[in-house]
Amino acid sequence: MSDPLNIYGDQFKPTDDGHGVDIASQRQDELDIHSLEDVRARVTAKGSALAVDLGGGFGAHALRMAAAGADVTMIDLADMASANFKKAEAEGKVAAGKLRFVQKDFCDIAASDVPENFDVLYSQRAIHYVPYDTAKSALTLMFNRMAKGGTAFISAAGWDTEYGKTYPDRDKPLEQRFNFVTHDMQEKHGITHKIATYKEEDMARLLTEAGFADIKVTRSAFGNIKATARKL
Repeated sequence: MSDPLNIYGDQFKPTDDGHGVDIASQRQDELDIHSLEDVRARVTAKGSALAVDLGGGFGAHALRMAAAGADVTMIDLADMASANFKKAEAEGKVAAGKLRFVQKDFCDIAASDVPENFDVLYSQRAIHYVPYDTAKSALTLMFNRMAKGGTAFISAAGWDTEYGKTYPDRDKPLEQRFNFVTHDMQEKHGITHKIATYKEEDMARLLTEAGFADIKVTRSAFGNIKATARKL
């Protein structure tokens, strides 16, 4: 086995399209765990839950939410998940019809792509692949389609990660912070597209401007920014 990629012991398993490393299939973090707890609580309380996975890669967490009882719509630019969804259904790991994949760029998502009155929004290591204004538009659309009482679980590349510390746009305002990481960080982390990096206050601003409230933001030991928020 090769040397671990980071302090968590993750291995270098890049996505198919240069959008970083596939972390979701290797481990669950606290944001993953809390989102599943939220799904299970809703299923227990009302018998169902609608979830949206924004930028879910190979679909590992969408599969977990479906197995927990949610009807999941996953939206991503590249289709790395459909085959995994079909395999899970064929093996009886999730019920047929629990998973729906929509192949869209974040800037092209339409209201009709998103279930009306959905309950849980999950987006890990994805929203930073678009400029701030695009991220805000996408999350505003999600907020408008979400049911009252819905919860968002969001993470983004951190300003103080190892690639954030050498990031060329580090000192630019949030709206202008969108660039490639340095070449050595591209190779190490499999990030070959432009990204935005976020501070805690940037994530709070993004979620507030999208309409969310009851926002709680933390920074991981690696430096990524993670948040939960609600639609009141």
